[in-house]
Amino acid sequence: MLSSFATATSSSSSSPYETSRSWWKFNFTTNSCATFFPSSVSLPQDTSAINRAEKRPKSINHNHQLYTNGYTHHDNDEPLRILIFAESFPTFTSGVTRRFKEIIRRLAKRQHHIHVITGCKNAPTWVEGNELLEEYVTFSILPSTDFKDKIDCACPFLFPNPTIYSVIRRFSPDVVHVIEQTPGALLCGAFAKALNIPIVWSSHTNIDFYLSTYIRLGAITMATRTYQFIRLKHLMYSSINLTVSKDFADFMEHTGVPHPVIVWKTGVDSELFNPTQNSRSMRYRMFGTYNNFTEEQMDSITLFLCVGRISPEKNFEFLSLVLERIPSQTFLCIVGDGPFRNTVEPLFPKDRVYFFGFLAGEELASAYASADFFIYASISETFGQVYLEAMASGTPVIAAEGGQLKEFFVNGEHGYLWKPDNLDSAEEAVRLAMKNRKYLSMKTRQQALKHSWDSAGDQVNDIYYEAIKKHNDKEENKNKNMNKLKHIWRVFYYFIIWLFCNSLALFLMAPFVRVSPPQSIAAQKRNKNNKNKNSFEEKHNSIMTKKLSFS
Repeated sequence: MLSSFATATSSSSSSPYETSRSWWKFNFTTNSCATFFPSSVSLPQDTSAINRAEKRPKSINHNHQLYTNGYTHHDNDEPLRILIFAESFPTFTSGVTRRFKEIIRRLAKRQHHIHVITGCKNAPTWVEGNELLEEYVTFSILPSTDFKDKIDCACPFLFPNPTIYSVIRRFSPDVVHVIEQTPGALLCGAFAKALNIPIVWSSHTNIDFYLSTYIRLGAITMATRTYQFIRLKHLMYSSINLTVSKDFADFMEHTGVPHPVIVWKTGVDSELFNPTQNSRSMRYRMFGTYNNFTEEQMDSITLFLCVGRISPEKNFEFLSLVLERIPSQTFLCIVGDGPFRNTVEPLFPKDRVYFFGFLAGEELASAYASADFFIYASISETFGQVYLEAMASGTPVIAAEGGQLKEFFVNGEHGYLWKPDNLDSAEEAVRLAMKNRKYLSMKTRQQALKHSWDSAGDQVNDIYYEAIKKHNDKEENKNKNMNKLKHIWRVFYYFIIWLFCNSLALFLMAPFVRVSPPQSIAAQKRNKNNKNKNSFEEKHNSIMTKKLSFS
């Protein structure tokens, strides 16, 4: 199997002996035609980075063996080497990338060395100008689909690549954190298992729901069972499995994922997302320029905000139907972009909706705080970072019910929820919220302050140490020495399992993916209403024609 492999290049340091903080830093470049088997992995011509690794201070020596990692006891203040496999990473924008931006900052403060495997070509720019991150965070950028700077890529995808094996071996991590269950992520987990490294695996996306949206109707059951089998087969490798809500953790355990699936706390930057970000100029920008509203009108009209990637699973069509039901003295601003925008935008009346496009940072925080309500129709969220961001901004939430909301949202206290795909329920939720905005606004901010990224960072820090301990306590992992033949066999064995599982996906899932955008329940309702309307008009015209004929 031919692919590229990682080669370590020396840094610009004038000394071959670097301090314990910086010896580990190296950059990855790629050359072709090397296999992932250890006997044929070519070593770089410039081995100064490897030499520095061998000469690192004893205080952080974890006794790494030639073909596997041997571990000493880790005190919870001892820095770790953490490898994170994250297909999407800043500058790509999503709830998952926002989470890991915050978490990696906090891990770096603890002097953990973090190496990120990603497909985002601009990822290294995220650390530029930040001395702490430049010191402790490095990247391997691997081939992937075209990652854009914004949220106009609906499905980031890193091509499975044996280079992952080389990256893991060269970085020699204490723990590997794998995100999601894409083919690339599964391959990273397989290689980490083959190398006998503790694995923490976190699931952030409800792929089971996505399959019901993106797979053709007759193949949904088969595709779902295939995916769940593949997920279970690989999550069994991990020492600890994580997800972001109790509701989704229960679902994963119900489908066979080893108990317990730990709920990883979610935080919000309450300093950035703050009611003080309220801005009249931002509010006026959120109305666009189509209607030429006066400032007095924009101050008095109730302004709704929706933030997110514009894609089928976010249920924008249903939101367009809700807008038809609520008072005319309301306006909706949609912040975000995505591949589904050209399909969704014509569904909304231009005089009541403005598609703002992508916002981030201070501007996004200002948009949240300047709106009267945050409205969201998605029913596919495992958590939904946008809810907490709106609440921290003092903006009440009106949204479709979801099990994950039970963990931080009280209906009638922080906003109102509607029953999924029930227009009458949605209309009632909007009208109730509009009567109680001041009370709801105060409560939402208070609730959001209970959720901090510091707490989430402390939790995952402890989870990494616990994963290492659980891994070392297993009888099968107590023998730290592994001969070359056994190592090759393990790599081959776990690679074959990965190949078999992905072959199942290729033959039992891929052929049934909808090529055209899927039609949501809301779109079906719209078509049904239009059909009924047309039928009524035809019947009416027929009766009038008969009357005229009779006359």
